[in-house]
Amino acid sequence: MPIIKKTDPTKAEIERGIGLLNSIRVVVNVLYALLIFQVFLILPRPDDPELKYHTLGQIYSENLNQILVIVVGLILIIMYWVQFNRQLGNLVRSSPMHASLSVVQMICLMLYLYFVRFDMEFDGMKLALQMESLFLALAGFIGAFNWRYARVNKLTSDQINDNEEMSIFYSLLPEPMASLFTLPFAAFGPGIWTISFMSIIPIGYILKLVRRKYETNTEGNDVNK
Repeated sequence: MPIIKKTDPTKAEIERGIGLLNSIRVVVNVLYALLIFQVFLILPRPDDPELKYHTLGQIYSENLNQILVIVVGLILIIMYWVQFNRQLGNLVRSSPMHASLSVVQMICLMLYLYFVRFDMEFDGMKLALQMESLFLALAGFIGAFNWRYARVNKLTSDQINDNEEMSIFYSLLPEPMASLFTLPFAAFGPGIWTISFMSIIPIGYILKLVRRKYETNTEGNDVNK
């Protein structure tokens, strides 16, 4: 009877992993859809009895900073959703650890949305903005770590090579790094805090250069071999 190495999954583990991957895909996609729905529920509503506005323009002009915060969060949530599905499209199975990290990532986004509500309620509360930055960053870094975990534990498809796997990894980093960068800017209010998210542009450019350098070095090493 052949001895199976500990690093090689058994047939039963592979089957459980495939089932778990399908379950995670359904659950997390539903949670993302609910998060986006909840974001729209946070927006100021014309039928709110506490609002004393007569035109749509008044509603949005009086709550411009809060709306900008919500728009930034909505964009990042959608980007995380796209990234999550891109990762799952390159996986052949999951594992209990991988599934747990995916759920923890969703919890971070839920906590982010919780503090968005605080921000709306208390008009740009400093602590709320800081927590928004923190949980957006945590969600992104957990997603990047989860992809690295999947690579190390051979959960990824054989159809993608190391360069493609690293390309996906680097593409997961700009959003959480930009979110972390915005943390100290929360002290200056929601306007400056929102503008500081523009740091995602230079961060993304730098990471693209790093990724290209890695690919060049990898191709050079392959040629030397």
